[in-house]
Amino acid sequence: MVVWGMSDFSTYTADQIADWMSQGTIASAPTDLYIALFDDTGTEVSGDFANDRVATTTGTDWGFSDAEGTNFQNANEISFGAANVDVNNIQDVALYDDTLANGGNEIARYTIDDAPFSVASGSELSFNAGNLSFNVVQRT
Repeated sequence: MVVWGMSDFSTYTADQIADWMSQGTIASAPTDLYIALFDDTGTEVSGDFANDRVATTTGTDWGFSDAEGTNFQNANEISFGAANVDVNNIQDVALYDDTLANGGNEIARYTIDDAPFSVASGSELSFNAGNLSFNVVQRT
């Protein structure tokens, strides 16, 4: 299970919050979030899998995992498909607002529990429902 907190938001997300607070503006929220993988050197390795960055739909593919509404987890399996090559030292998972081909903005990045790990060429990588979770810290 991956657990992350608000301090793991990207510079892009922090800038959006700053713009909202200081100027009253913010970019439109994405309808999809794309799940990406990075190795221990910070290189994105999502493209080494059949399914590239995996698309998830905001509002339906993520749900609360607590009564306070600050902990979220994936509601469905997230499958990267088979590795096209040996993918070594997978370290982090990240949320993006667009596909790998389009680049997009990194929303947040988190270290995966039990990382780093490797996936052999031809082997599939997926995260079962509930295996990716994060916490958006709220004031108590």
